[in-house]
Amino acid sequence: MKNGFEFIENISADDFVLKMLELGTPIETSLVGAFQDSGRGSKRDIPLPLHQDGDYSKDFKDKIDYVGFVCVRGGGTAVTVVEDKDKNLHYFKLKKGQALIIDNKQSRHAREGYVEDRILLRVWINGK
Repeated sequence: MKNGFEFIENISADDFVLKMLELGTPIETSLVGAFQDSGRGSKRDIPLPLHQDGDYSKDFKDKIDYVGFVCVRGGGTAVTVVEDKDKNLHYFKLKKGQALIIDNKQSRHAREGYVEDRILLRVWINGK
C-alpha cells in the first residue's frame, strides 16, 4: 500500500469486500452517509477533521488496522481527504464504484463538504 493508502478507480462492492478480507479479519462493516442528526459523525451530514478510525472509541481503539470505503451511491459535495504517511494531503470526490483503502496506523482521513445523498460502504479490518 503506497504512502499508506490505495485509491481504486473501479471496483464492485463484492470485489471490494473480498479485497478487504485479504487484509485480515473484519471488525465492523457499516454504511457512511447522512442518516442521523446526532451521534457518530460517519452517519451525519457534517465535515469531519483528520482522524484515525477508532480514536474516539474505547471498544475499537488501536484495533483498526485498515479502513476501506467503496462508493455505492455518488452525490453531494463531500470530499474524502487522506493524509498520507508523509503528511501530504490527497483529495477524492468518490463516485460510484471508486474505493479507498487506508492504512489506519500510517494515515489519517477527513471529510470536507456535505454528504447529501452519497453513500459509502465502510469496512474496518484488524490485520493479519
